Amino acid sequence: MKMVWPYVWSTGAVVIAAGVGLALIALVPLPNVSMVFLLAVLFSAARFGIWPALFSSGLSFLAYNYFFIVPRQSLSVAEPHELLALFVFLAAAVLTSTIAGRARDQARRAAERAVASRRLYKFARRLSALADTQSVLDHAAIQAHDNLHRPCLILLREGDGLVVSAAWPPEDQLDPEALSAANLALTKGETTGAGTTLCPSIPWLFLPLRTPDGAVGVIGLAQANDAPLDPMARTLFETLAELTATALERARLGQEVSAARTAAEAERIRNTLLASVSHDFRTPLASILGAATSLIEYGTRLPEPVQRDLLAQVKDEAEHLDGMVRNLLAMTRLEAGALEFNRDWLDLQELFDRAAVTAKRRGAPQTFHIVVEERLPFIFADPNLLDQVLANVVGNAIQHAGPGARIVLDARRENEMAVLSVTDDGPGIAPAGLPHIFEKFARAPRPGDAGEGTGLGLAIVKGIIEAHRGTVGAISPVANHRGTRIEMRLPLA
Repeated sequence: MKMVWPYVWSTGAVVIAAGVGLALIALVPLPNVSMVFLLAVLFSAARFGIWPALFSSGLSFLAYNYFFIVPRQSLSVAEPHELLALFVFLAAAVLTSTIAGRARDQARRAAERAVASRRLYKFARRLSALADTQSVLDHAAIQAHDNLHRPCLILLREGDGLVVSAAWPPEDQLDPEALSAANLALTKGETTGAGTTLCPSIPWLFLPLRTPDGAVGVIGLAQANDAPLDPMARTLFETLAELTATALERARLGQEVSAARTAAEAERIRNTLLASVSHDFRTPLASILGAATSLIEYGTRLPEPVQRDLLAQVKDEAEHLDGMVRNLLAMTRLEAGALEFNRDWLDLQELFDRAAVTAKRRGAPQTFHIVVEERLPFIFADPNLLDQVLANVVGNAIQHAGPGARIVLDARRENEMAVLSVTDDGPGIAPAGLPHIFEKFARAPRPGDAGEGTGLGLAIVKGIIEAHRGTVGAISPVANHRGTRIEMRLPLA
């Protein structure tokens, strides 16, 4: 029915032109009204294309002859010059309709090419933002289907054959004949299927996806017997295939680069960790070994205060080693996503008291001040992990603030978050180092620094707090160009 309407409208245009011509010659004698019919021809050409315009030309020829050539209301021609004028009009009408129709068709094709170019540009931009192979395949199949209005599927090489990796509408297999044609396109690197010399009876058109390393797969487009692909659609499909192959190669290279970068980073971390552990463990082990050797060799010959001092030294260095081992194990669990939670309701006053008592028991010379907001609710968290968090933050303050420093442990409520902070009045952190203090192996220099510590303490704090759905940050200086504050925010509910 859609094919009939252009001819109906063309007929209507000629009828209107005949009516206008009859009205004009009734009012004013005109030597020639053929131009009115040329307007009808131009309307058909501009609106519907060349074939309705040619139909309008023939119909205008008959109407002009019937209504305006003597004898009127007859298709016969009495005068030779009228016959010549009639055929000149027919030639002008046909030529006008042909030129106007071709101009319309060219404009339509130019508009279609512009639309296709915009779609290809958008498609290329989308592909450039995709990093994984499956996303590239899915987008390519959907784009081909949207542009060409036919089912599309993409098969990738797997072992010695091809496997359907993406399709739109979704499809997971091909019949054996079509799969054989797809394999032929892959092995020969040529187009196969309908409209080609290879497997022309297959109702699919297969194009190889070529990369610098050879064809990695095949893209296929379903063919309809009554509507084969026109040259423009074929070119569009080939361009889609080239863009898809390029995107697949880029995704593969990106994955290789990412894997290489990950491997290099893992190797760097492993070497750094080994170097740090071998260096940091050496000092406490040497102290333990020296004290134990003295006790074994001299035994009761040593005064009792000296024996107690050596035993205390062994205990302190063993606790130091235990803390480093706990940090290493915690970092390993955090990176592996294997951190186990045993949550319970915690009183922050008790949590701070334990941290201060532990630090004093281990010989911290600083003074501690604990401030907990009244009626602060309990938090639901893992007690052991938060003990380790506070031990790391307080231990960091003890190491860097200096022996005469004052360390404040503060807890307050902000909206639905509990804010835990540890503040010292030491020299603070250099501006260049402040953004990096929560990174692994980050260590700030301190007076008398012998290079002890793995630089994992605050990185572990960050991992544990974030695992509790909280956040952690650092502020330095705090007041009078001195001091450091570590703030940890944990949800109350």
